[in-house]
Amino acid sequence: MVNNGFGFARIGNNEITILVNDAERGSDIDSQEAQQTLEIAEANLRKAEGKRQVIEANLALRRSRTRVEASNPISS
Repeated sequence: MVNNGFGFARIGNNEITILVNDAERGSDIDSQEAQQTLEIAEANLRKAEGKRQVIEANLALRRSRTRVEASNPISS
């Protein structure tokens, strides 16, 4: 079982089971909104004070980056 900070995954018997708090399809994400959220998260991290704020800002930044990447799939 792997914990990536946002959920758990169990791999076995040719099957993957994923348990997360929430999920969304990349096609449902507004790329402009995701980019704006990323910029806000970066600013919040720069002005974060104290360990808790830094941790929370890093988590928000990580989620924002993932949403931007998911909203801009790579063309083949």
